[in-house]
Amino acid sequence: MKQKLLNAVYIVVGNILIAFALSTLLLENNIIAGGVSGIGIVLNHYLGFSISMCVGIINVVLFLIGLICLGKVFAMTTLISTFLFPLVLEFFETQSFFHHYLNDPFLACIIAGVLIGVGIGLILKANASTGGVDILAILLNKKFGLPVHIVLNCIDLSVLVLQISFNDSTHVIYGIVTVMLTSIMLNKTLTSGTSLMQLVVMSDHYEDIKNMILHDHDAGVTLLASEKGYTSENSKLVLSVLPYRKLPAIKEKINTIDPLAFMIVSHVDEVGGKGFTLEKK
Repeated sequence: MKQKLLNAVYIVVGNILIAFALSTLLLENNIIAGGVSGIGIVLNHYLGFSISMCVGIINVVLFLIGLICLGKVFAMTTLISTFLFPLVLEFFETQSFFHHYLNDPFLACIIAGVLIGVGIGLILKANASTGGVDILAILLNKKFGLPVHIVLNCIDLSVLVLQISFNDSTHVIYGIVTVMLTSIMLNKTLTSGTSLMQLVVMSDHYEDIKNMILHDHDAGVTLLASEKGYTSENSKLVLSVLPYRKLPAIKEKINTIDPLAFMIVSHVDEVGGKGFTLEKK
């Protein structure tokens, strides 16, 4: 129950961030966008339709297609986003308080890319979908085996090309920057809370180092059998996966135990298992 509530919060907050960035940053500064929002921008420019209305209609049509072709389980994961996003977008569009507060297109595209990436990441973290053209891409993948990412790229490219006709090259570049930042922040959001540091220590005092990490810092340790390359002596490597906050103190203690210790520190995107995704006890 708690996880379902958390997922619902992720979906709601994610849609709010995406709608806020689109309405008050991208649209205000005429920065091009892809997906259903980009289609709404094109229809608004050429036909004068409300962007939120276009987004709402397209999302509902694609949702119904997903419901019919992909099943109820899939449809339920996109239901909140499909109906919530147009409503939130309409709210931001009609509230003057959220407009004309940032007239720097470059800064706007950076902030928008960050917010959209975080928003999409939160929705995906909740095992949900943002709806829209994602549904079309998944459907084409299931029916014809077309790769999802290629379909999405083709759709976004087509939408961006349509917008180039009424945007200058500078704003096109701003749009590309937004897409790049969205991708980066999406990945960061999906791995947040699970990314850790891996520490490998080579030292003759491996037992002391192991006990220090285990008992003084409450972190797990694995000893790996090894052989020294120069002397061919048998030894053991100390392997530990740690939160960022514990790493500096542990490194300082290792240097105190053995100033000659050889340490390798690397970033780990995700860790699962006992002590991480499972309870320690």
